[in-house]
Amino acid sequence: MSSETVSRSTKTARMRRPLRVALPFAVSAGLLAFLFTRIDLGEAIQHVTGEVALRFGLPLLLFNLVTLGLEARSLHRVAAAGHATLPIGTAARIKAACYLLNVLNHALGAAGLSVLLRRRAGIGLANAAGMVFLISLFDIASVLGVAVLGASFTRVEALELRVGLVGIAIGAIAAGFAFLRFPAPLGPLEPLRRLEIFRAPRTAPLGLLLELAVLRGLFLLTFLLLAAALFHAFEIEVGPFRLAMNVAILIVLSAIPIAAAGLGTGQLAFVALFAGTASEAKLLAASLVLSIGLLATRALLGLLFAPEFTREARAGVRAESAGLGLRAHPEGAPASDHAPSRDLSAR
Repeated sequence: MSSETVSRSTKTARMRRPLRVALPFAVSAGLLAFLFTRIDLGEAIQHVTGEVALRFGLPLLLFNLVTLGLEARSLHRVAAAGHATLPIGTAARIKAACYLLNVLNHALGAAGLSVLLRRRAGIGLANAAGMVFLISLFDIASVLGVAVLGASFTRVEALELRVGLVGIAIGAIAAGFAFLRFPAPLGPLEPLRRLEIFRAPRTAPLGLLLELAVLRGLFLLTFLLLAAALFHAFEIEVGPFRLAMNVAILIVLSAIPIAAAGLGTGQLAFVALFAGTASEAKLLAASLVLSIGLLATRALLGLLFAPEFTREARAGVRAESAGLGLRAHPEGAPASDHAPSRDLSAR
C-alpha cells in the first residue's frame, strides 16, 4: 500500500470520526423534536415540580449507588474466576468511568470497559471483552425473562406473538451456552467455539454463573423499583406486571445504539408503552426526568469518581479501532493482546 493511499485512508478516518460522534446526538435531537410537535413541552414541564424532585431524588441516588456496587461485584467476580486481580474499588471506578462513554451509546461503553478491564486485570483484550460479554448475556436474559413474566399476567394485543419471540430469544441464549460448554469436540465448529472472546462464557464455573444470575437479577430489580418510584413521584398508577413488562421492553429499545444514551428512542417508547395511564404530557415529563436524572447522576459519578479512567478508555478504544495496539498502562506494566490466557474454570 502506497504512502498516498495510507494518507488518504487516515484523512477519511479522521473525517468520519466526528460524524460518528455527532450522529447519535442528531438522531436524539430529531426524535425529540418530532415528539415535541405532538406533545406540548411546556405542559410537560409543568408536571415537574419540587415535590416530584423530592420524591424521586433519594430513590435515584440509592439506585446509582446500589447498581454501581452490583456492577463492581460482577466485574470483580468474573476477573477473580479467571485468576486476575481486580479489586472491587478499581472495578467500581472503571465502571463509573464508562458511564460517560455510554452517553454516546452502550456499545462504546462496553468497548471502553473491555479496554480498562484488560489493562487493570492484565489479560488479553479478547478475554476482557468476553468477560464483559458474559455479564451482558445475563443482563439480556434477565430483561427477557421479566418481559415474559410480565406479559404472562398482562393482556395485550398479539401477546402470544410477543411472548413467542421473547421465548425464542431466551432459547437462543440457552442454546449458545450449550454450544460453548458442550463437553466434546464439535468438529469444524470447534475453532469458532475456541475463540478467545468466548473463553469466559465457555469456561466459567457453575458457581460463578449462578452468582452472576443473582447479581444481574438484583440489578434489574433495582431498576424496576426505580421505575416504580418514578411513577409514584408523578402519581401515576401502573400495575406491577405491566410495569415489569414495559420497563423490560424500554430497556431493550433504549439500548439500541442509534441515539445518545437512548434519548429520543426512550421517550417515544415510554409514551407509547404507558399510554392510557396518564396524559401524554405527564408521561413525557416522567420519561425526561428518568433519562436526564440517570444521565446527570451517572455523568457526575464518572467525572468525580474516575476522570482519568474515562480518558484512558477513550484513548484505548480509539487505538484499538485504528488497529494501532494499546500502550502500556500508566503504572508501566505492559498490557499486550497476547497476555496469558486464564481459564475461568481452573481452580
